[in-house]
Amino acid sequence: MNELTSKYRTVLLENQLGRDVLADILSMCHFGVTLDPDNTVQVSEHNVGTAILFRCGVFQVGTMDAVIRALAGVLPQTEE
Repeated sequence: MNELTSKYRTVLLENQLGRDVLADILSMCHFGVTLDPDNTVQVSEHNVGTAILFRCGVFQVGTMDAVIRALAGVLPQTEE
């Protein structure tokens, strides 16, 4: 892991405050929702979110299987 990736992970992934901030950034970047391909602003914002995850090491070469396993472990919350 390079030094910049380590810094991104320290700031955004190693504590709840950083994860809350990352979740807010990804929400603003339309991460996890269907994009309108004709909306270049929306697509550009999504790309920023993806680039941040790449900088954190999440979407780098060799991580696909781990990403799929992590996402497969997410279950929808049920309303009570």
